[in-house]
Amino acid sequence: HVPLTEDALHLSRRVLLRGLFRRQHADVENDVPTIVRLWALGRWGSCRDAALISEAFSFLCICWRSQRAKKALAVGLEPDIDNCHWIQDEESLFRMFADLQFWRLQLKELLTPWAPPQLLACHVATRCKELDLQQIALLEDNRRNLAEINRLRQAVSLLHNKLEVSDTRSVQNMQKQAEVLEKLRSLR
Repeated sequence: HVPLTEDALHLSRRVLLRGLFRRQHADVENDVPTIVRLWALGRWGSCRDAALISEAFSFLCICWRSQRAKKALAVGLEPDIDNCHWIQDEESLFRMFADLQFWRLQLKELLTPWAPPQLLACHVATRCKELDLQQIALLEDNRRNLAEINRLRQAVSLLHNKLEVSDTRSVQNMQKQAEVLEKLRSLR
């Protein structure tokens, strides 16, 4: 049992991956149902560490490659129960890939033939949808900003007109004061 703190989960994921990699390289109990059972212990849906996700993604790519190799070997063989498990195993691996927040990975890491193409297509589609939503939000912000700019232009224009009227009145008042002062001087 692992406490639900991020540090404990991080450590347990590291240990889990190291153990899975060792089992994979040693070909000890390297079957997908066992991997799926162990994989669930990592609680990968909440992992945000890109390096750890990259390591898990690499592990799953190796699993996917070996699964595809099993499928290629099974094509020429008689269909029996053992040879048909690869379909269930493939679905399980796909769910494991889907657990990862693989969009946190560098794009070069996704350029592998050993990741399910549906997963990458979903990633691209999701990214396009996010970009479309961002573009719509930017367009809406732009529209609001232009409306605000136009409102401010009208306010500036109104204030400018009032300032001109005030300046004109000030000039007229100054002229009148000058005339009054001139009359007062002439009366003295």
